[in-house]
Amino acid sequence: MAERAALVQRYQLDALHLALQSLERRLDALERESARQKCELDELVRQVEALHTEAGFPPAEFPPSGESRGDRAAGEAPTLKPNPLVAAPLPDPGRSWDDYMRNAEQYIAAHGIEVGPDPLAQLVPPHRAAEIRDGLQADFRPAPWDRWDWAAVALATTAGALTDYLLVATPGGSFRGEAQRSSPLTVWMKEQSRKLAPIHGPDDLQRNAFQERIATLTTAAEGWAKVPYDVVSPKDGLTPNVHRLASLGHDPLLGLVFGVGDILSGTCTFINKNGAWQVIDHRGYDGSRDPLAALVRVVVHGFSDVFTPQGLPPPLMAPFQLVGAGSGITLRKGGDPVAVRHVVRYMYANGYDLRHFMTAAISPAVAEIILCAYHGVRALADESGRRGAGPPGLPERLKREQMLALTHGLLAGANVLKTALYGWNPMAINFAQFQALAMRMLSLAKLSAERDRRVRRELQDGWKRLVSEGRALPQ
Repeated sequence: MAERAALVQRYQLDALHLALQSLERRLDALERESARQKCELDELVRQVEALHTEAGFPPAEFPPSGESRGDRAAGEAPTLKPNPLVAAPLPDPGRSWDDYMRNAEQYIAAHGIEVGPDPLAQLVPPHRAAEIRDGLQADFRPAPWDRWDWAAVALATTAGALTDYLLVATPGGSFRGEAQRSSPLTVWMKEQSRKLAPIHGPDDLQRNAFQERIATLTTAAEGWAKVPYDVVSPKDGLTPNVHRLASLGHDPLLGLVFGVGDILSGTCTFINKNGAWQVIDHRGYDGSRDPLAALVRVVVHGFSDVFTPQGLPPPLMAPFQLVGAGSGITLRKGGDPVAVRHVVRYMYANGYDLRHFMTAAISPAVAEIILCAYHGVRALADESGRRGAGPPGLPERLKREQMLALTHGLLAGANVLKTALYGWNPMAINFAQFQALAMRMLSLAKLSAERDRRVRRELQDGWKRLVSEGRALPQ
């Protein structure tokens, strides 16, 4: 729409330019004709004076050249006829942009302005349009990639995929009767967690001073931080193995909202075994009125659960229990594919907890570190090669986000391949990797929206300057 408004302005400028050229040509012709007539009148005056002298008459009085007696007697200045080439008045701007565009459309129709070809080509010369386009692309498009950028993405993807396959692996156990290779880091964390979990009587574990201290704290936290959402009800799907996944208060992130709400209201918010949202009252629990105290209780309760054998669920994993779509995964040999919610509950019940999620997060973290180091080295090289190098601008930031999004997308694809190599064992899914991909896609979308806002702001500022300059021109 802005191009059509600019076409109207260009039409006015072209018409005024043609009118001025015509007036200049007519003025030059009038000046030449006036000079010729003045010469002829001066010659005629001399001849008349010579005749008067020869005849003995007194000298005659003549008006100055270019002025007739009738004009002096009338005392009126000559008038100019209106120039038919002068453009009609500009469209009424109205009170809003929409009003102006409606008036501009009427103006285009009334004057037969051609809008079929490319408006940009009608407004500016081709070389100037190319300069403007190149300038906009340099300011707002992502910076171009070079071979080193592609090499960095390839290196980060390879390192992350190898880490996922060799280090993350699976939490262990068996799948369809076959033993699965477990992650050595997850196994080590679960072994250490046994020494840090709440103590429920005598055991034969050898703890050092630090481990003894943490075990004492988790034991005290378990006794103090009683919460209404810590419910075991097998008929509702809140079995001992999955009740922490089902109740949203145990989620490391969602628990900061739903856990606090459950404590304040004395309820338990959970997703039952059928994938339905459910809220039940917890009898015997008195709700609190202090949100801050409720938040502290949620955190302390999570601290008491994190080192237990079942542990806490990965963040944002609980909402997938609402998905009833088929997953295409069979959990038993010869069985039928099950829904997504059953796959999620199976994963948590068989050891896919917060500790394995932390192990899985190493894969995307390795890729991020490699790309961060690469950009740091490139930034140092750029600063050494030119003076005054500041923080990366919008084009460079867009390129970096694109590199990160592409890397995490490739790693997500590599994880799908890894899951296939593990016989489509859902325990091989890297939940942290897909979360990292989602976060990078959101970050890229946010940066793209920022780019669009800056473009609109530049266009608005340019339009305001154009309008102010137009108003400043003499009418």
